[in-house]
Amino acid sequence: MINVLYDSMAIPEVCQLGKRVFKKLFHENAPLGVTDKKAFREDVDTITWQYTLKPSTIPIRAYEDEQREYLEVAVLQVDLKTLKRTGRIAEVVHRAIPYPLVIVFAFETVCALSLAHKRFSQAEKGAVVAEDFRLTDWIDLSAPTPVQNAFLTSLAVSALPRMHFFAFYSALVDRLVALNCARLTGEYRLESVAEKRAERRERLAICHELEVQIAEHRVAINKETQFNRQVELNTKIKQLEQHLRRDAALL
Repeated sequence: MINVLYDSMAIPEVCQLGKRVFKKLFHENAPLGVTDKKAFREDVDTITWQYTLKPSTIPIRAYEDEQREYLEVAVLQVDLKTLKRTGRIAEVVHRAIPYPLVIVFAFETVCALSLAHKRFSQAEKGAVVAEDFRLTDWIDLSAPTPVQNAFLTSLAVSALPRMHFFAFYSALVDRLVALNCARLTGEYRLESVAEKRAERRERLAICHELEVQIAEHRVAINKETQFNRQVELNTKIKQLEQHLRRDAALL
């Protein structure tokens, strides 16, 4: 079923690698806490380096400046046993491998994608830092929604910028942002103006924070025994929901 995703991306066959990545790599190259080790042991089945996109396999230039180095883009597939700690696994994988990654999580008929920009560390010479982590919701490849279909279609490599790998990867990030916006707006739409894309990312972050606050207040109201406090929390939830609707309308 995961081939539905790869067919949509239409990555040239010459980029295919299909090499197994052993979990030992992440134990050696990333600081794993107890929960991280448990996630890799209980949640991850196998990890495969499916594709390597580099100048020798696809006509896209490497990119270098003072902040970052995008010499290639790797596509890693993580086959899962459970969906419990996907976000945490994504962060560990992004931090362990210095290349910009497209992580494809696969479980039965569903998949999710994760991306994160990389830059040079200001604190440690030669080190690379992952930031701006992005993760999609789960997409059922056996029955994707119209929004998800639009997202999958937009991933075609031939439709992405080819001036260099930073532009290529940034365009993929924009597509994940657009899909996450569509969860709130119901419409999958790519923003063509760079300034508006930046504004959209900032507003989406605000919406996510509002959603977190709403969820926390709902947990609190279920635990609260005092009626006056329940009313107060319920009023706060309605205010936050109003703010969320207002900001989501501007995405």
